[in-house]
Amino acid sequence: MESKIIKVGTSLGLIIPGLMVKECDLKYGSKIEIELKKGELIIKKKDSVREGWDEAFAQYAKEGEDKQFLPDVLDSEADMLL
Repeated sequence: MESKIIKVGTSLGLIIPGLMVKECDLKYGSKIEIELKKGELIIKKKDSVREGWDEAFAQYAKEGEDKQFLPDVLDSEADMLL
């Protein structure tokens, strides 16, 4: 697919066709990685640092691994210091 490089301030921008935007689930402000290999630009959607956390926490809860590590007593002791 052909696209176009445009001027954006003092930088250059790349117009990404709508079909590719949908296919890659890109949105305005999405983070991407740009890599240069053998004269070719490789553009990849950057995964969120917390991607998959909701599924992982749900699995922990299901397995009973989401127990509180510190007792509530510590909270009441901290409140007394204030």
